[in-house]
Amino acid sequence: MKIIFLGTTGVQHALIAAHIYLGQLRERDFASLESYCNLSKESSALPIFIGKDERGNQVFSLGVGKDLEMGQKTIDNLVSILGFSSQDLILRPVSIKGEILLVYLTKIPRFLGGQWINHFFSNIILGQELSTIKENIEQFRN
Repeated sequence: MKIIFLGTTGVQHALIAAHIYLGQLRERDFASLESYCNLSKESSALPIFIGKDERGNQVFSLGVGKDLEMGQKTIDNLVSILGFSSQDLILRPVSIKGEILLVYLTKIPRFLGGQWINHFFSNIILGQELSTIKENIEQFRN
């Protein structure tokens, strides 16, 4: 089975949620996470493989843009059309305050300091919302 944590971006809150789910996040040490705020990965629009859980399920993060609900519905419909079941794929949306701002941070060009600005403000927003992300994961596990 594949588990995909969906966020407005795949390299910020969805990525953190996937790492929390796998028990791979030291408290607020986001920069140590592979692909954290990686603008190249985000612009590829591909799911980011994070690892496997204790049951062997593959865990991914994926950014779906500004409309998280629409992104989830689109993927759910595609899964249905292709004939897959909930046994094949689980989508878990991760929504936080400031998630739209995170999308815009990924759009700032590198030559204008986009990478630095993205890291700086993402660390602030995600640090403030870490408890919300952790609660989401706890609800998912139950």
